[in-house]
Amino acid sequence: MNYETKWANLNKKLRQSAEDNYGLASALFELENHQRETGFIKDDLKKIKRIVFQDPNNKSYSLRAQINPKRAKRHDGSGILALAGEHPNINNGCFLCRENIKWQQEERQIGFEINLGISDYIAFMNPFPLLPNHVVIASTAHRTQELRLFQNDEQNQDLALVLTDLCELADRLPNHVGFYNGVGAGASIPDHFHFQFFQRAPDLPKFPLEERRFSDIGCDFTTTLVEDYPLCVFRWMGELGEVVEKATSWITNFARTSKFETQQLTANFIASRSMTSKTVTLYFVPRHRFKQFWNGNAGIVGGLEILGEIVLASNEECNLVRYDIMNFEFIEQGLSRISAPFTTDKADEL
Repeated sequence: MNYETKWANLNKKLRQSAEDNYGLASALFELENHQRETGFIKDDLKKIKRIVFQDPNNKSYSLRAQINPKRAKRHDGSGILALAGEHPNINNGCFLCRENIKWQQEERQIGFEINLGISDYIAFMNPFPLLPNHVVIASTAHRTQELRLFQNDEQNQDLALVLTDLCELADRLPNHVGFYNGVGAGASIPDHFHFQFFQRAPDLPKFPLEERRFSDIGCDFTTTLVEDYPLCVFRWMGELGEVVEKATSWITNFARTSKFETQQLTANFIASRSMTSKTVTLYFVPRHRFKQFWNGNAGIVGGLEILGEIVLASNEECNLVRYDIMNFEFIEQGLSRISAPFTTDKADEL
């Protein structure tokens, strides 16, 4: 059976699963099973360990570390054996372009097509996952991860559309958490627009950021700011459309009045939906695009780290736990290095 037929047949099966069972989540779980069977996914997560470090001053707060040595192999690709010169090389061999993955993964990798109104995406499984059902949801078109709000170019992405698509995906995946990593804020493939989603860990479903208190910043009654956290994080909660509208307006004003030059700014967005209601939660983390690392010049901070879970993959990083260097204060200080501070004195301007 040729590759295009296999792709079409699997997508038909996954669409039927979504209709018959639990929507998009069912389709993505079946996609994960298929990609394990083909050998594309390289980690069953059984050897991943999580260590929770409690705040010494408040036992109800924590930060944590994920020990994930297989993750260090992700830069080598997932068994790419074919030579690029023997096949069409689209957009410099971009790993998220469908035209390339056929030959890059020797036809083992297949994605699930998702339509969101005016946007079309393909969900690909991550071969070196961080959590269960870790998917990359990539645009079908090769377009940049850059936001027009920060880099004024017509080819860059519209903030409202990015937030709408992220929150709509979160709304359809209530036991998942999704995020957008901006350029200079953890984007692994900055030239191709994408989100990442993963299922919550069964043993630790709530992330450290979600444990924290948020307070009104004084400029409206919907925008709140996290308290006592090493990063500056804003939050909106409510119905999907209302959340997107409020956040888009506020973030646009934030960029306009920031003490940083707009071209220096980037961002992380994180979205989830309540398991018991239609409430969507959206987090916005302003970032300075030249401050990426929690550990000197290593350890990129992306969506999972923003949530309070540091990923340790290299031998050097794993040694931080082995030699008892890693603790709550170490993680707190590491995350604070990349924080773009917000002063409530500017709240009246927003």
